[in-house]
Amino acid sequence: MSVTESLVVVKLDHNGSQAPLVFEVLEQAGLLGEVSENELEMVESGAVGFRVPRDRMAAVVLALECNGFADVRAYEVQPSRETSA
Repeated sequence: MSVTESLVVVKLDHNGSQAPLVFEVLEQAGLLGEVSENELEMVESGAVGFRVPRDRMAAVVLALECNGFADVRAYEVQPSRETSA
């Protein structure tokens, strides 16, 4: 059984100084434990991305949007399959 994750991408200000605030908001909402720490990455210039369980994606996006992050996107991520056909 595979667990499907969502990749959440948050657009930051021009110098990226808002990045710590993303995780502060998630901590205050009780959602920081849902973030896969080893999956944190800068996905594009001025944006941070992280993975969360798919069933928690809506709560994470809502918490960020309600706290002033206007550009929050989420993408469904399917686990890669290493087996060849």
